[in-house]
Amino acid sequence: MAIYHFSGQVLSKYNRETGKPRSPLASAAYRSGDKLTDESNGLTFFYKREVEPVAHILAPDHAPSWVYERERLWNEVNTIEKNINSQFAREFNIALPVELSHEEQEELALEFCQEAFVEKGMVADIAIHRDDENNPHFHVMCTVRPFEENGSWGFKGRREYLKDKNGEFIKDKNGKRAFRKINSTDWGDKEVFNQWRKLWSDKANSFLEKAGIDERISHLSNEDRGLETIPQIHEGYVARKMESEGKKSDRVEYNRAVKKYNSKVAELNVYKKKKQHIQYQNKFVRKLSPTEKKELAKVAKQLKMFVNFESLNTRRQQLQKWEKKVTFNKFENDKERKLSTISDQKEAISQALEILERESDRFINTNYPDLDLTKMSQDVKITLTDRSIDLGRLLAADEIDELLNDRKIDKLNEQITNVIENRFTFVMAADKELSKMIGVKNLLEKRLGINSESPINKIKEAAFHNPSDYELLKKTIIALEKLDHSKQLITELYDLEINKHYSDIKRPLTLEQKEILLVGLEYFGDPIQLDKPLDKFRYTTIEQRRILEIFSSVSPYVVRNDMKKRFPDFKVDNPRFIVFFKDECLRNIDNLSEEDIKILQKIDPEQMAQSEFSKTDFVRSTNYEINRLLNNEFERHDHSSGLNPSGVITGTFNQMFEEAIRDRSFDSKRQFEEDLKSKSKKMRRGRSGPSL
Repeated sequence: MAIYHFSGQVLSKYNRETGKPRSPLASAAYRSGDKLTDESNGLTFFYKREVEPVAHILAPDHAPSWVYERERLWNEVNTIEKNINSQFAREFNIALPVELSHEEQEELALEFCQEAFVEKGMVADIAIHRDDENNPHFHVMCTVRPFEENGSWGFKGRREYLKDKNGEFIKDKNGKRAFRKINSTDWGDKEVFNQWRKLWSDKANSFLEKAGIDERISHLSNEDRGLETIPQIHEGYVARKMESEGKKSDRVEYNRAVKKYNSKVAELNVYKKKKQHIQYQNKFVRKLSPTEKKELAKVAKQLKMFVNFESLNTRRQQLQKWEKKVTFNKFENDKERKLSTISDQKEAISQALEILERESDRFINTNYPDLDLTKMSQDVKITLTDRSIDLGRLLAADEIDELLNDRKIDKLNEQITNVIENRFTFVMAADKELSKMIGVKNLLEKRLGINSESPINKIKEAAFHNPSDYELLKKTIIALEKLDHSKQLITELYDLEINKHYSDIKRPLTLEQKEILLVGLEYFGDPIQLDKPLDKFRYTTIEQRRILEIFSSVSPYVVRNDMKKRFPDFKVDNPRFIVFFKDECLRNIDNLSEEDIKILQKIDPEQMAQSEFSKTDFVRSTNYEINRLLNNEFERHDHSSGLNPSGVITGTFNQMFEEAIRDRSFDSKRQFEEDLKSKSKKMRRGRSGPSL
């Protein structure tokens, strides 16, 4: 099961345990698995591991580029920390949940370090260790000295000299001025350390929930959580290796004793929980019949879990993932038995949900007589009943409306996820694909001489004489129905989201316009306004330049990989997100260098999109418009003095929206592209000014 372990220590050049000096390069080499050389003494450090660590370096945007080179990073630290007993790193040892996949563990570690350490200004050298599959964990070595905005090392703190009430300096026992140290950061504060501990449990639990896993961890002690169990201690690699070699380890022995004690406590708690549940059920206004209780108990025994709406819904999602994995894995052992088990459990879940729905019908009829049950879905009924019971009161009208809306959004998102992998890669070209498929369907029906109203004998005759065309027609109709169903689901979802976040918009919007508004909401974290120039920014100038540096790679794979490491929230595969980024950079053009702008022009949202569905007129035309404005800026400025400050672009979102709703012929787009190419050539020939 997932355990909570989060420990921290400060690494100094002087090792008090051994009484010997310690090299930052040795510490980094041990954790990362890299061979590193300490330039101060010429010593090389390498620690071979059976399983190679997964290592990453994350850094704040204003850090110099060399921090991503592990050997140079810690040599620079070694140089700046001159004293023999200087602190050179703050190190953390954190246990990863064994229930997560390797990819999920890695993503969790990077996301946590980015938020906890990097956003505070530290460089984080991360190494994931899996020498023991039962004990996955990661080490983080963080720099203790901040960087200035220009990329140079800052100060750890400053001295504040002490004075008496007369304003005279106080002297210490050696006759020197007494002082106290004022730290330049709060990285060493106990309160901040506890915040990191809590953040880790929150992040880990979020990933466990996302993966459909019931296990949870907590940064609180068992006593603080009101638990009678005793926490286990972190065993570590050395202790486990001793056990595997037949030697006795006190840490492992201690955990065995704790597990034995906790199992007894667990048995007692099961009894207590059952008793509490019975007492709680007796307080219900709603009631389960004896037969329903018996059926639910049978389901609980079959599924080996406590039955309620939340647990049933979670198990159903887990079964869907398991079924997909078993079905499409060619090498799956005992496939038929596993699929049979999945089918039986899905049937049991449906049976339990029907019972809860009947119970909810009785509750709602009694307590909410004005609500129309025929217009409410099963999950809405059960959720309304559960929410009312949990709060111990009936919900107000606005609370019911909010609950209904949220449940609809959750349900639609679940349905859409089951139908298509990525809604953003689907939305824009749905109508075009529908039109194309309808054309294919009409052509095949004409060749076969049949349609949807043809008598059955005529359809059979056509199928007999032209079997290949008939099979193709069947497949086209099925695909057409699926595509149309997907579009209806997404339209309904977008209507709910627009009403929730853009309730002031009364005019009708196309699906594409709704998509732009929702991507804008996702990009900036707040709704965007159509009647005002866009003046907000998601990224700082330094962050923009870092992102452009990543985009400079010719390989989309490298771009995606690097972006995931350094800017995990950047939606590389959503072309509309990239268009918003390009527009943001365009509005900040005076703070970007010529090289930055050249990279910006080369960023092609269509190329980054992984699906043909994403390659739409909106993305294409808007991207061309941004590139045209970039070219115009180059042509307008004085070539000998850099970009003209008076030429700052104040915003293009209104133009972007016009592009989204304006019809553009293919010929005009082709001419537009040719104009851009010719302007780019002029720019390259005429450019002679210095880079900013």
